[in-house]
Amino acid sequence: MPDFKLDRRDFLKVGGASALSAPILNGAGTEAAPAAPPAQAQSPGQAGQKQFPQLAIITPYSPQNLAFAASAQYQGVVVPLTKNFNPQLSDSAIDQILESARSANVRIISIECMWGFNHIDPDPAKRREAQAGFIRCLEFGHRLGCKFVGTFSGGISGATEDDQAKALAEAVNEKYVPVLEKLDLGTGWENFPTSVNFATVPGIWKKVFDLVPSHRLGLEFDPSHLVRQFIDPIQAAWNYQDRILAVHCKDTEITQPVLQQVGIAGKGWWRYRIPGQGLVNWPAFFTCLLQAGFSGGMAVEHEDEFWDQPHTPQVPEQCQARKDGFIEASRFLRMYMPGRLA
Repeated sequence: MPDFKLDRRDFLKVGGASALSAPILNGAGTEAAPAAPPAQAQSPGQAGQKQFPQLAIITPYSPQNLAFAASAQYQGVVVPLTKNFNPQLSDSAIDQILESARSANVRIISIECMWGFNHIDPDPAKRREAQAGFIRCLEFGHRLGCKFVGTFSGGISGATEDDQAKALAEAVNEKYVPVLEKLDLGTGWENFPTSVNFATVPGIWKKVFDLVPSHRLGLEFDPSHLVRQFIDPIQAAWNYQDRILAVHCKDTEITQPVLQQVGIAGKGWWRYRIPGQGLVNWPAFFTCLLQAGFSGGMAVEHEDEFWDQPHTPQVPEQCQARKDGFIEASRFLRMYMPGRLA
């Protein structure tokens, strides 16, 4: 498969316009040969039926947030760990959470275990602690009926990409894959660039996947992080479609006038947007996922300042401005989601 080389000048010609008027990130992926589709989780009674992606929102757990997700026509929620939502919960507390989900008619599609789990921490004691804690998170996800648990890849400051890939592969192959097989789970990292997440670009993904044959390990693919690095997310999705186990739906806008003043090393020239209000070509992205037979969670990650107001993440209910952003994202994404519209 030929490498896609994105010309920065061509990329920036589209500026900060909507994806509907910005076809720059669509092209080469349509010529890529589709890889074998990944195995996706099926709900009871759905065996033999054609499966499609499931729209969700990323939100702290509360009965109010579950009810809102259903009212905005989402099928589920993706829930990050908090002090009130973690592996230490009792069976009765988990039963109560599951009953809240049933009452709201949504699923807890997956959980997010990002911060505090450096799977390859350079300190051996901290590494063992992080790995043991993550295994408890896998068990927690299984108890909630999830088929995927999201995380970061970890990081070792000053280490080479190869050394970090080998360390992560060792942890996954020896510690995580046996648990994933036993619990029928998948796991993978979001490609968010940060110091404790070294595997954020396609070249490094390949290093890791070459060392981990099990497709229980994959990507929690977020196209927005690739856009701001001038990497074509559609081509990346085609190249790694058999390793995409979950998706974060978030867009990125490039603010061209600011970029022209500060350059790529400056600040304020890009920002996250809700889907459809940035540069990601969502129809092309959906085409890739549907071609691969993807039926996992596509969770809207709301970090759009234009659809928000100051709020406290710990409150049990989203503020109305954030709700409006999630509602708009739902309306947009459902245009490309196969299924009954009535």
